[in-house]
Amino acid sequence: MWDNKEFRVRLEENSMRDYERIMLTSGECGFFMPMGFIGEEGGEVACYDCSGFAPLNSYSIEKTDDALYILESVLLIVGKSIEYLITPAKITVTEDTVFYNKETGQVKIAYIPITSETVSMRNNLAAFVDQLSANIRDGKDHYLTEAKKYIMHHNYYIREMVNKVGLFKRQLYAEYKQEKS
Repeated sequence: MWDNKEFRVRLEENSMRDYERIMLTSGECGFFMPMGFIGEEGGEVACYDCSGFAPLNSYSIEKTDDALYILESVLLIVGKSIEYLITPAKITVTEDTVFYNKETGQVKIAYIPITSETVSMRNNLAAFVDQLSANIRDGKDHYLTEAKKYIMHHNYYIREMVNKVGLFKRQLYAEYKQEKS
């Protein structure tokens, strides 16, 4: 899948709609990894240009503020995807598909459509929060636990989820500042 600047995934036949393909290959969606397609019998391979980026699974995210920054960025991407006719519930969000540029702090997603109708956006995001929480070492992971609860147990729009994560970031900053004084 990931091989030094290139990420490849075999997609099932008809897993991506034509308009999604057009939007994602046009370069208009700057928050998704640039991609192209190679046809194969019974499906196709999506090729992503990951120059400057690496998947989150190649990093060890140990600080809660870093994890909250990434979560907020992912939620913003998921929210903006609607503007490009990409259904948020179809976006695979994992440490394998979320990419980070260490030099710029930019976050992008390699779009891989979820083909199962049983997976919800909330469950997808909650599982991603669990992945982010796995390596936290600063003892502040309760903010991620609260973010997960907020995502799972409230019927909020993505924008409201972004605002809540922003609030958690401000609370965490205030907590850090108080500890230093």
